[in-house]
Amino acid sequence: MPSKGLALYAVRQELALDPDRTLEKVAEIGFAGVEPFGLGDPSLYRGDRLTRATMLRRSIDRAGMTVSSAHTRFPLPSEMDWLLEELALVGVPVAIASIPEHVLGFGRDVLTSPSGVQRFADHFGHLAERAAEHGVRVGYHNHWWDWPELPDGTHGYDRFVEALDPSIVVELDLYWAHTAGRAVPQLLERLGDQVRLVHFKDGPGLSEDPLADQVPLGYGSADLDGAVSALPEQLEWALVELDRTSLDPFQVVSEGYDWLAARGL
Repeated sequence: MPSKGLALYAVRQELALDPDRTLEKVAEIGFAGVEPFGLGDPSLYRGDRLTRATMLRRSIDRAGMTVSSAHTRFPLPSEMDWLLEELALVGVPVAIASIPEHVLGFGRDVLTSPSGVQRFADHFGHLAERAAEHGVRVGYHNHWWDWPELPDGTHGYDRFVEALDPSIVVELDLYWAHTAGRAVPQLLERLGDQVRLVHFKDGPGLSEDPLADQVPLGYGSADLDGAVSALPEQLEWALVELDRTSLDPFQVVSEGYDWLAARGL
């Protein structure tokens, strides 16, 4: 059974104001772990990055939680030492690229051509090899734009995952896959055990307005119950996430925790 965690992006404003109290509240809800974001920022000096990493780890430890994974930027494989140093301080076991632009040398259009797909997958293999030397896995998190149709009728994201080395983690955002028009239960079944982390969130799922306000789990249009029935046995973390809402984010994520618990997760 996967552990229940919170993607800290959901409470980013509260985290910026009072990290200790925010993480205490996350722990009080019942979450076992958290997924930080914004690591590996190349615009910061080493001392600033390491200070932030140390303080974040201290707050997480004080709240009695663990780190499931983290969304981070990736430098070139040959330049990963400084990133791995930061990840070690936070205690990150899986480093996730949340958008192609967070992998140095790539842009939003990388999954729009077969050559781009292969180049992106090969690059992840090099990142994974380097990270594995330090006991860290790497992975990719999808958005709604990741399924462009390729000339042969296949789709960018599907071809990308097929081309990845099996050691590379798939973090599937169920809501963004739904917004992209994917049938989420069937997608999970097709991807299988390479999916080790899942983002649970819900909302209207409008392709013409993907960032429309999100709602507590079960109140939107995503087939999340179907997704639960199709989760792989090797799933490590079920992570509640939230990008944008007009509601109290703690209300939304707390209801998300209860929704997962009610389904035996």
